[in-house]
Amino acid sequence: MRVVSVVGFLGSGKTTSIAALARHLTSQRQRVAFLINDVGEVQIDGAVIRAGGHEVVEIYGGCLCLMRDDLYQGLAELAQIPDLGWVIIEPSGMADAERMSRLLERFPRILDAASAAQYHLQCRLSIVDAVRYRLLMRSVPHLIRASVRVADVVLLNKVEAAKPSEIDAIEADIRKNMKPSAVLQRVSARDGLAAPVIRDVLGMAVQHV
Repeated sequence: MRVVSVVGFLGSGKTTSIAALARHLTSQRQRVAFLINDVGEVQIDGAVIRAGGHEVVEIYGGCLCLMRDDLYQGLAELAQIPDLGWVIIEPSGMADAERMSRLLERFPRILDAASAAQYHLQCRLSIVDAVRYRLLMRSVPHLIRASVRVADVVLLNKVEAAKPSEIDAIEADIRKNMKPSAVLQRVSARDGLAAPVIRDVLGMAVQHV
């Protein structure tokens, strides 16, 4: 069970990016489940996901990054699904990315040995809004910086609507907060995610992207 955690401020494009990843995994005959908050900006429709054969656990009334018991219960429930390859987690757009990361790293401790051996935190993905970056860095800089600090992959989204010179400056600013091993990609999630981006997020576990 490989887990991809997707954080990003409200309206950054999390849901669009998640949908692109899910489409790719499904095309590779990988079984995907979702753990989602009900307070995200545009939720993936649980009924639609279930109609596609996916499992959905919805958490209500708060943010997964603060609701440890609900997060762990949801993951433990998903861990019991036979042949489940991937879990995509979408917390609230106001999520504390650093706390979320710590909770996901500690989660295997509550599982039995067999289930824990099947759990792998594949990617901590951060979606950054290129169009509203300067505004968000004035209003919620702590959330944006935290989401970048913990990320394995950062997607600078909506680049089609931003000036190239501004994108260069935003990239330089983002790189100051990234882990040395992290990857930064420019994307326009509304148009889908290119194969190199999907590889960066999902790793080489899924072939022929």
